[in-house]
Amino acid sequence: MFDAGFSELLLIFVIALIVIGPERLPGVARKVGYWVGKARSYFNSVRSDIERELRADELRQMLAKQEQEIRELKDMMRETTQDLQQEAKEATQEAEYLVKAIGDETKPVSSEPASPPPSASEGAPVSGPVNDKRDPS
Repeated sequence: MFDAGFSELLLIFVIALIVIGPERLPGVARKVGYWVGKARSYFNSVRSDIERELRADELRQMLAKQEQEIRELKDMMRETTQDLQQEAKEATQEAEYLVKAIGDETKPVSSEPASPPPSASEGAPVSGPVNDKRDPS
């Protein structure tokens, strides 16, 4: 507030003593003290309200900043998910293409249908041990 030194307070006291008189001066001093205390209380209350509002404003700004960062992170996650899905789709298509290409390579190239394997009744060689019951002599 304002800064009053000892000499200023002494001057005010002397003027008040002359104007008000010694009989009423203690009562007036009490009322002035009461009102000065009330003013100080009011100023302290206003100052604490202002400080509280400033803190609340700072918290609101921090909250808005955090919300913006969360939105940015969500967007990054969404983009990453879409990229991964696209890469998985491309990998699946490539795998299907490779499976088809491998399947095409194993098919016969000629246009003639493949003949079935010869059966045992047609004189085809039989695999496995052969029991030859002829006499070796």
